[in-house]
Amino acid sequence: MLFIWIIILGFLQSAASLNINFLALFAVFAGLRKGPLAGLFIGIFIGGLAEALSSSPPGLNLMLYSALGLLSGAIKQKLYYREDIAMEFLFSFFGMILFYAGYFAFTRTAQAGVLFTIIFSTLISPLLFMLIDTTPTS
Repeated sequence: MLFIWIIILGFLQSAASLNINFLALFAVFAGLRKGPLAGLFIGIFIGGLAEALSSSPPGLNLMLYSALGLLSGAIKQKLYYREDIAMEFLFSFFGMILFYAGYFAFTRTAQAGVLFTIIFSTLISPLLFMLIDTTPTS
């Protein structure tokens, strides 16, 4: 079911007029809820899908999404915290900052409206996480 969510969010991200990075949020979700290894593999799948639909340098999306899934899962394992909305905001916010900082570091180009994307993606993340959590797995 997670892979169906990736495809749905990929199409939604490419078709939506709002600049929300649904795929990066899903990589953060996978790391938080499923652990670092699952976050890595789901990030690789997301990155591969983004590579096919993107004009960015080869391998960049694959690296960024997989690192985002792996790091969110690894940091979650190192920290003991209660799963609540505040932690989802924090992980989403810092995950988005990490994603766009990595994008800037490797391409040396700043995307227009990146601050809006980070803030709006962070605000929508708890709703997206709750929606994915309540979806039946079978």
